[in-house]
Amino acid sequence: MKKKLIIAIWVIFAGFFIGLPLYIIAVGNNFMGLFGGMPSLAQLENPETDLSSTLYYANGEEMGKYFRTNRSKVDFDHLSDELKTTLVVSEDHRYYNHSGLDFIAYMRVLKGLLTFSPAGGGSTITQQLAKKLYATRSSEMEGPIARLGRIPRLIISKTKEWIIAVKLEKTFTKKEILALYLNTVDFGSNTYGIKSAAKTFFGKEPSELNYQESATLIGLLQGVTRFSPVLNYDNSIRKRNEVLNKLGRAGVLTPEELDSLKQLPIDLSKYKVENQNTGLATYFREVIKRDLLKFCKERNIDLFEAGLKIYTTIDKDLQQYAENAVAWWMDSLQTTFLEEWGDKNPWVDEDGREIPGFIEMVMKRTERYRKLKRKYGEDSDSIDIILNTPRPMRVFSWEGEI
Repeated sequence: MKKKLIIAIWVIFAGFFIGLPLYIIAVGNNFMGLFGGMPSLAQLENPETDLSSTLYYANGEEMGKYFRTNRSKVDFDHLSDELKTTLVVSEDHRYYNHSGLDFIAYMRVLKGLLTFSPAGGGSTITQQLAKKLYATRSSEMEGPIARLGRIPRLIISKTKEWIIAVKLEKTFTKKEILALYLNTVDFGSNTYGIKSAAKTFFGKEPSELNYQESATLIGLLQGVTRFSPVLNYDNSIRKRNEVLNKLGRAGVLTPEELDSLKQLPIDLSKYKVENQNTGLATYFREVIKRDLLKFCKERNIDLFEAGLKIYTTIDKDLQQYAENAVAWWMDSLQTTFLEEWGDKNPWVDEDGREIPGFIEMVMKRTERYRKLKRKYGEDSDSIDIILNTPRPMRVFSWEGEI
């Protein structure tokens, strides 16, 4: 019995201390093509993120952006101390004491699994960055073993994240990794990266964020919809306060400061989702986009992801005066038009006579009508009911959208 126990111990020892390193080496080198690809050294040293291209006025102020995902880069030194502290305390409080892998956290996770009382995840900030930058769980990174099922796929992707995390720690400083992470993550509301998130939710630069604002944004990392202060305000307050409690337990906030901050509402008075078609000089931006697309095509550049900085000679103040004058004059013309036209409908023929059935005729040309027709048939009452049911929409006017 004693001999069998000793053999079992040696088998476990050999399996762990010999088998585990061999397994990690096999995954890292995609042994026999079984585990799927890994990012190259060049990709690790030059991680790519999609960055918005930005237009600037003559005075250097931002005019607008071209983007698929609204993301702008910010350096570590342009992040507020409150933001940096909140991220580390909330997501990875041993961040500055490990080299990409937090074995103490892994033991906590393992204990939770064995006792059927999960105690949160164990991924470090560097691991999360590896997952986001290199899509370790995408089909492109999978090999035959990962396709055997959910558990093999999870184990292999986690192993890849460990390997990449260690390599990232060897390639970048802690400050660079922290900034890279915040530039990469999604905060919802069409914002990618902390610079866009700070501007969208609070109308601020990342360097201006305080503890309660930082806690709100870091809370979004757990669920951009579930903890959105716009879509789920109560959930967002609760998550923000959970993050603030962590700062209190870490001694960053005094009990008095913690209690005071938790009583504050989330101020969304400056919340505004950036849109490529709002602001000044929208027509100019659209016209110059054609030239920029041609310029980029000739150089094999993607305007919407390359992070270009485009400087123009447009004077912001003069542009504002010009657009104010147009808006004032169009408002005046609209008033004159309404007085002249009266209660008549505007769809008339060349002789000024109203075209009968015009709305119904145009409606039948729309894609929505064609879809309803295919679904219900041309003479179905359902089409009339659906098309006559009011639904929310925004309509342009010279006094603002209504």
